[in-house]
Amino acid sequence: MSLRFPRKSFIINWLKAFMLSPGFLFPAGYLLLYLATNIYLNADFKESLTKSVDKATSHSWQMQITSLRSGWVFDSVSLNHIELIRIATHERGATTYNRTITINTLKIPSSHLENLLFDSDKRISTIDTVSKIILAQENRSQ
Repeated sequence: MSLRFPRKSFIINWLKAFMLSPGFLFPAGYLLLYLATNIYLNADFKESLTKSVDKATSHSWQMQITSLRSGWVFDSVSLNHIELIRIATHERGATTYNRTITINTLKIPSSHLENLLFDSDKRISTIDTVSKIILAQENRSQ
């Protein structure tokens, strides 16, 4: 009996069946949702969060965040290297930076983080919650 290699069409059909199987589709879909959420967090969410902190502090603090990351099961947001910079304006309009507070990592629990992409109400409430927690950290460090 001689060893026979499978035909090219058999291999292609087997790969199609493998890619359409639930064991492949679910992890691929989950990974796609995870990546999309993290891309959103590092683009629009970070900008909205910075504006929210700026507005909540009456433009007296400026915030910079290096990166945001969601937990693997969408149960938390991790903010890496947060810098809060106190802005003081003198009488003649000159702006000086008085004080900088640095937080290396801040992990904030947030349920149903995957809904940020699809629900604007959830997005706004999450931004407000994260903003309040960051400002609470700032008050603790003073």
